[in-house]
Amino acid sequence: MKNLILLTTILLISFGGFTQKITADKVPAPVKQAFAKKFPAATNIKYEMEKKDYEINFKDKGVEMSANFDATGKWLETETEIKESALPKEITASVAKNFAGFKTSEVAKVETPDKGTIYEMDLKKGKERYEVQFSTTGEVLKKTLQKKGEDEKD
Repeated sequence: MKNLILLTTILLISFGGFTQKITADKVPAPVKQAFAKKFPAATNIKYEMEKKDYEINFKDKGVEMSANFDATGKWLETETEIKESALPKEITASVAKNFAGFKTSEVAKVETPDKGTIYEMDLKKGKERYEVQFSTTGEVLKKTLQKKGEDEKD
């Protein structure tokens, strides 16, 4: 019985522990400083812990964005919500060719120091749902099947 309780507790902690909202006072000063320098016009700032990194959700000039930093303030990525019509034509063509009949539910431009710019999309057709990453030239970089019940990104 003790093992079952322990296992249940561990599972609850692990499922709930990947992304956790936190208050500004829990964010290290180097993270706040790096964020303020990179996004001086940010408003509606909200903080989360994502595994061991800090995710900051905010608006910049009215656009929904999020940026990730490690505890030392090193920038890891920025994700910007965009309209499907803002996608490069190469990506639109790749979606038409490789995902015919799929509907788009979310589109984001992702910038990282190591990969440069990529685009992420949630694509759905019937019960099939994928999160797909594309290069700027339309190449499919990663295709992840989303299981039923998995929440879409905020």
